Amino acid sequence: MLPSIFTTCSPRDEIRSGELSLDLFAAKLKLVVDGTAPLVYRDANTFFANTFPTEGLKTLIAEVFGRLSGATVGSPIIRLETSFGGGKTHDEIALWHIAKNGRTIEGLHRVVDDLQVIPSHAVSVAAIACQDLDAVNGVYHPESGITTYTLWGEIAYQVGGVAGYQLLKGSDEQRVSPGTVVLERLMQGQPTLIVLDEIAQYLRRAKAVTVANSDLSAQVVAFLFALMDLAASCNTLVFVYSLAASSDSFGDETTEIRETLQTSARQERVLSPSSDFEIYNIVKQRLFSSVDAEAADAAAREYISTYKACRIALPDGCKDAIYAEAIRSSYPFHPELFNLLTKKIASIPNFQRTRGALRLFAMLVRYLWQDAANLSNWIPLIHSHHLPIGEHLSFAMSKCT
Repeated sequence: MLPSIFTTCSPRDEIRSGELSLDLFAAKLKLVVDGTAPLVYRDANTFFANTFPTEGLKTLIAEVFGRLSGATVGSPIIRLETSFGGGKTHDEIALWHIAKNGRTIEGLHRVVDDLQVIPSHAVSVAAIACQDLDAVNGVYHPESGITTYTLWGEIAYQVGGVAGYQLLKGSDEQRVSPGTVVLERLMQGQPTLIVLDEIAQYLRRAKAVTVANSDLSAQVVAFLFALMDLAASCNTLVFVYSLAASSDSFGDETTEIRETLQTSARQERVLSPSSDFEIYNIVKQRLFSSVDAEAADAAAREYISTYKACRIALPDGCKDAIYAEAIRSSYPFHPELFNLLTKKIASIPNFQRTRGALRLFAMLVRYLWQDAANLSNWIPLIHSHHLPIGEHLSFAMSKCT
């Protein structure tokens, strides 16, 4: 008989108590850059202690900092593909912290196989959540009184402060893309990392800003061309960017950028932050302080054995060895519960996929562990039928849109 999940798994205290703000499940790059994010994202040591080391993240870090440190060739241009759970934004925050702190971060060996690829000191970095840029009013920086009006103005300010911004002030105020020469002056030959998240949304807004006989969106595309050309021609600049899926609300702009930049992206490498099996571990890392690995192995064996012995029609693939691995990796959740919350429900219009699914998982875990009646029950694996249909689920769903 399989053990109950209540004896093999320990939810994090903040999940059981309900004291954890569910906003913590949504990483926001701008808040990290501004220094106003929750501690779990703002503090580098805390962030990496709560980060599951996916192969995508490890490859990204090795590529970026291997090139900047000169330890490896690396790719000058990297595009991150959108993925559920601990995906691109999480990886972008990881890059920011390493660029700002170098090897001083505790537990960095979990995400880096060779610490020598990590610079021993901070490197210049600009990390911009493009969806937060204001194409008309700009971004005001109260510490200096400067307002940046364009992507390149914001990059200059983050990389070089007031002095750096002065180099591109004219281009910024006139909304005209700068050339590679002034960008080289900005970098001063020093290792520099530029991270741009979700360019498509900004591009749509930029189309409304007239620049001479063109518009700001055309200037943004020209700037991206220049940035890619510069990154490809030197070994001191790495450009990392992300685009949303072509099927999302800004699909037209995403397709436009992807097709336009194709000729300049010959040295581009495309990375996916996490695989399906890694997503299981990402969610478990957020919700549980410990999960019994032996219990996970036992559940996988028992379920597959039961499925194979079953004489009624079952979905294709559920009797295969790869499905046993899915059960082992997703324990204490059944893989089909993951499919329900991360794919089926996440397809609902306006459903915030990453934040929403994690909120539902957190709600379910808290519901199961706080109910004394549940604790006395034998639950070998959490299935879809364990979702509390009614007020609990309705309230949780309302917070996910």
